[in-house]
Amino acid sequence: MPNRPPQRFWEVDLRVVLLQWWNDIAAFAMTTLMFCALSLPVVIPTLILWFMLANDISFQATP
Repeated sequence: MPNRPPQRFWEVDLRVVLLQWWNDIAAFAMTTLMFCALSLPVVIPTLILWFMLANDISFQATP
């Protein structure tokens, strides 16, 4: 592997940099979307229970 000098910032192709940036943003967005989708089975019952607690809803028979 030949030793190459480091590239100066004015020699970098902006298309490559922007394409890499866009790929990183897309990966972050997919990770965020996947996290939100996988958390739904926990979030939905929690919201239902919180609503029931806030409105004093009970399924116990009154004596």
